Amino acid sequence: MTDSLRPSPAVEGVAFSLPEPHALDPLFSALGVTAHGSTMLDGAALRRRFGLNEGRATVHHHRLGSERLDTITFEDCPPATSLQPGPANTLWFQHVAIVVSDMNRAAACLMPMVTPISDSPQWLPNGVAAWKFRNAAGHAMELLWFPSELGHPRWHQSNPPLFQGLDHTAIAISDSDRSLAFYGCDLRLQLRYATLNQGLEQERLDGLKDARVAIHGVSGSSPCGVEFLRYLHPAPCEPTAASLQPQDALYAQILVRDPDAGHGRLLSDPDGHRLWIES
Repeated sequence: MTDSLRPSPAVEGVAFSLPEPHALDPLFSALGVTAHGSTMLDGAALRRRFGLNEGRATVHHHRLGSERLDTITFEDCPPATSLQPGPANTLWFQHVAIVVSDMNRAAACLMPMVTPISDSPQWLPNGVAAWKFRNAAGHAMELLWFPSELGHPRWHQSNPPLFQGLDHTAIAISDSDRSLAFYGCDLRLQLRYATLNQGLEQERLDGLKDARVAIHGVSGSSPCGVEFLRYLHPAPCEPTAASLQPQDALYAQILVRDPDAGHGRLLSDPDGHRLWIES
């Protein structure tokens, strides 16, 4: 089958490692995340999914809206090193963007249980509101609110919940062209938007002085996508996501559904961000 006739892969969400199994229970309850069972992995399945030769992992399946927000816990594996997440221009940075129907109410709901990256929600020049924070496990997250003329139509239905679903996962990258080639040519995702974000609002959003970031968004057959954050100032800094081990709290996998994936395969993008491709 030619590439033009093959079904496009779908970005379905993200899986995060979670050293403390119940650390996110209060947050997930507030977000309205729903549990959908779990899968235990060892032996060949563990090697295929994480590249580990020993131990056992449990993938806890969750959904927020239509998207997956899985967590991973490990048994009988060497303990992970405690890591400082660093600033948003660190090349292992990754966040999930959660769309909300009321930014101020959503931020007030979560503020007591998270650590802000942005001091307060920021209204960007295009009318989008955003607020970044880290949850109790150290994972970066963002709340997004779209004005009526922007965002996917699913975010503008009548009587929406406060927390609606995942718009994208964003990753810090070192080279836009290289990432576009990997996600576009190798994974067959489509470029959806490109912009340059800068100014006082972006500085406050990222907690970075004079932040300037080139942004590209790609997606496949599902609305959820991957957003590239190429910091022009301050420049991207190491470590990259390649240095993260599966047991580290900052370790994440972008979840992609591809009919041609067979039993599943683990990929790394040019900056070491992991992707789990499954059929």
